[in-house]
Amino acid sequence: MPMTTRVTRSTRLLVLVTFLLGSVLARQGASLSAQMAGMAGTDLTMAECRERLEKLGALLKSAGYGSARTHALSDGTLAARWYNRTSNRTALAFSGQNAVGNAFTVSEQDGVVATSELIALP
Repeated sequence: MPMTTRVTRSTRLLVLVTFLLGSVLARQGASLSAQMAGMAGTDLTMAECRERLEKLGALLKSAGYGSARTHALSDGTLAARWYNRTSNRTALAFSGQNAVGNAFTVSEQDGVVATSELIALP
């Protein structure tokens, strides 16, 4: 009987640890998305947009994303792209490049988003 009690306690402990670990990982993902969403803004200066890009890059690096790939779109918007091989997700940021009055948006997409998909074709 004591052996059954140990197995039952071990099983309960394993289930509890698995549940808690899953909960922590889910919160980390939500936290990253929330932090990214919190960086979006409008009516920003170019300096504020660059600061947000730097902070976003550091945040994404700590979350397992690679280096940023940037490209200037035909309308003057700067597009930045990061990819995480482990989670197979792409993070995108779009930033105006005017002295003032810029928008900064961020998003996370499943899979690989190629730079060519961000370029508007005539």
